[in-house]
Amino acid sequence: FGLPLALLVERPVEARQTAQQLEGEIRESLRGEGDLRRIEVSVQGSEATLSGRVSMFWAKDQAIKRALDVDGIETVVSELEIPAVEDDNHLAQDVAKAVQRYAHYTIWDHITGRVDGGRVFLSGRVTPDRAKADEIFERVAKVRGVQDVQSDIMTLPPSQSDANIRRAIARRVFSSIHFERFATMRNPPFHIIVHNSIITLVGYVQGQAELIELQRIVAQTDGVLRVENQLEKVR
Repeated sequence: FGLPLALLVERPVEARQTAQQLEGEIRESLRGEGDLRRIEVSVQGSEATLSGRVSMFWAKDQAIKRALDVDGIETVVSELEIPAVEDDNHLAQDVAKAVQRYAHYTIWDHITGRVDGGRVFLSGRVTPDRAKADEIFERVAKVRGVQDVQSDIMTLPPSQSDANIRRAIARRVFSSIHFERFATMRNPPFHIIVHNSIITLVGYVQGQAELIELQRIVAQTDGVLRVENQLEKVR
């Protein structure tokens, strides 16, 4: 086709060198952390394959992201294995603890989830004062036995009006004789989601009287447009 023979011979060599360079760059990006540095890497074209065994899903997720951050890598095939647990119920309890013990999970946030075959599905809404969705994802991804995390957690939009409503609700709710016992509790059994001046009440209260009283207090707070009451009573 009119190309010098030397060029026809050299191109495969250059391709092999490029693959080797990409493999080296990926390995370099995985250095310094126990699980990641033991991962095996191979590259073909713009596709990297990661294989081996890691202790948690967080390590797998980080390895894939770091490989994709390498210039020249467009896709990553993961053959990484994670030790599994036999009981989804126990895993769900561990995931729930990871969320509930998150230091910035408050009355103004609400996360729900389920576990299916080691895969965790998260949803809910959190306030925008920090990267809560990312931080909760990390906590759950580090739970032993989790095979995958699918997160649909929505970060509420910043709103001074909503922030003012939260403060007003807090003053009124925690001065009530029904709820004053929760005043110093970061994560009470009920949660109050404020989004564009619309309130959603979720979680649990003690009996019908508390259910009605909480709705009344919130509905009568200045600035509240509507209250959606999804509270459940403790049996």
